[in-house]
Amino acid sequence: MMPASAALAVACLGVVAGWLAVPWASNVLLGRACRRADSWWDDSLRGYAEFKRAHAGSEPDGRASGLEGALGIWRDDAAASALSGSLTDERLRAMGEAGFEVEGLPSAGTDEERSRRFSVQAGRGQRLLCAVLLGASFCAATFFAPNIGAAAALCMCVGAMAVALVCDLRARTIPIEACAVLLLAGVLFQAFAAGLEGVLCGVLAALALGGAAVGANRMLRTRFPGGAIGRGDVRCMGALAVATGSGAMCGFAACYALAGLAAVLGCAAKRIAWNDGVPMAPFLAAWLAAGAATVLGAS
Repeated sequence: MMPASAALAVACLGVVAGWLAVPWASNVLLGRACRRADSWWDDSLRGYAEFKRAHAGSEPDGRASGLEGALGIWRDDAAASALSGSLTDERLRAMGEAGFEVEGLPSAGTDEERSRRFSVQAGRGQRLLCAVLLGASFCAATFFAPNIGAAAALCMCVGAMAVALVCDLRARTIPIEACAVLLLAGVLFQAFAAGLEGVLCGVLAALALGGAAVGANRMLRTRFPGGAIGRGDVRCMGALAVATGSGAMCGFAACYALAGLAAVLGCAAKRIAWNDGVPMAPFLAAWLAAGAATVLGAS
């Protein structure tokens, strides 16, 4: 356990990070995610149109190898997005020109509105909330950590999770960069707090839970064509499993217990339907909290 004076000093750092760094990083990473998604979409749409011209009456098969397989995966993903109403007017028109039947499908506004969703312009109230929560989290992480290395790594995990949370609430995406930082910081946290055994335990948990998530998506692809668990959520789950090591299952249980409770309450209040998607980052943050507490309690 670290001294209280150190915890208070790190809490001040957390307040500054929550006020300045998290909104800035969230805005930068959302912009990068938007550009990557747009580039992939545009390239895939052109490739799909060329495939249709070269193979009249045929559709690319997502199970095929090479370019055809990639185009088939894009086609399936685009069709699921169109059915769920998450494509903009411009993209729906482009899909229609490429041969999709899009008449009557709902849209998610315009490309300009989508671009605004992929940016963060935090107000004072939002910055204050983020600063208070991050400061309190940094303080707790430092106070209960067994050494300075574990404390620093856990604070990095908290910061990365805060960025993932803001991005998911804002644009329903968790940037790969946030997951990468969470993964690397999680390895360090396990190494400092639990040693090699903790790292290996986290890796095994990541493989098991990641495989289960992929299997669930395949089993439920008829009901959820776009995936019951988003790709960003799967990446974040893997990183969290590594970061929480022996506490991964406790974190997983806390995450999905809270998600299930929120779904039940939301449906009871008629705020959401059973097949609606919800941002998972708030519940994934609970995973980090519960899993890290389990590890620190055992160290």
